[in-house]
Amino acid sequence: MGKKILLAVDDSVYSERGVRYAARISLAAKNVTYTIFNVRPLVPKIFIEKAETDSEVRAEIDELVRKNTDAARRVVEKFKDLMMREGIVENRIETGTEFIQLGVAKDILNRAEQGFYDVILLARRGLTPRQDFFIGTTAAKVVDHALEIPVWVVAGETISMKIVLAVDGSENSLRAVDHLIHMVGANPDLRLTLFHVLPYLRHYYSVDFEREHPHLQDILEREVRRRVEGFYGKALERLKMAGLKKSQIEIKTNTRSYDVSTAILDEARTGGYGTVVVGRRGESEAFFTGRIAMRLVQKVSDQALWVVP
Repeated sequence: MGKKILLAVDDSVYSERGVRYAARISLAAKNVTYTIFNVRPLVPKIFIEKAETDSEVRAEIDELVRKNTDAARRVVEKFKDLMMREGIVENRIETGTEFIQLGVAKDILNRAEQGFYDVILLARRGLTPRQDFFIGTTAAKVVDHALEIPVWVVAGETISMKIVLAVDGSENSLRAVDHLIHMVGANPDLRLTLFHVLPYLRHYYSVDFEREHPHLQDILEREVRRRVEGFYGKALERLKMAGLKKSQIEIKTNTRSYDVSTAILDEARTGGYGTVVVGRRGESEAFFTGRIAMRLVQKVSDQALWVVP
């Protein structure tokens, strides 16, 4: 079955890094196609209204639209050439541009939903403030509202094929494993760590509650360990069936951290990972929720972050 990645870009070095990352991370996967997509700025309504009665203004507006359109086409063609240099064949790359309709984030989401894309990829920052395009607010909006589509947010120059997948034993963690298999394939350079942060009662309630109920903390640890062990069996079987070797996969548990997002970020930084994968939500008793994902969107610095519904 084919996979489709929507790469939302502007004319910045950050988008260039995102395009390069998309090509490299998915190079070994089969049947992946890419759409390089740019949202062009609208001409302010006040100028459009003036152009209806002033031919000189109309000529200036027409020229502005032409220049914006040409610039957008140059951007997407430039990134198409970049993907081809990275090894993606031309017939797997499409390009597209359109004027802003409802706002950058909403237009990206609409394009992804209407085109049945498997992934939205965007960089977290842009080159200039006038392109509010890929500063953190747009990335956060897309992540927050892409309830059914995985989002990849690229922050920094990521070249490592090491991937850390944060797991909590829930079905959502298994969906994240399936997404990884689906989009990356059996890449021999891939190194995958399944990373679990042991939960504490303070993740759900408060530090005082945890101190006052040590017996409940013990029960929580035992039950979560049992659930996670069951998850590992299913995940390892799926990874094996996908063609990944046992030597490519590592399992780690953090038993010390009292903050989940901090533990994930520390592991990503110290382990030299290029990609961090988290689920948007877990089961009712799990703690990798949208709250954790949104923290990571703001804090991840040198990796790509995948948020998988």
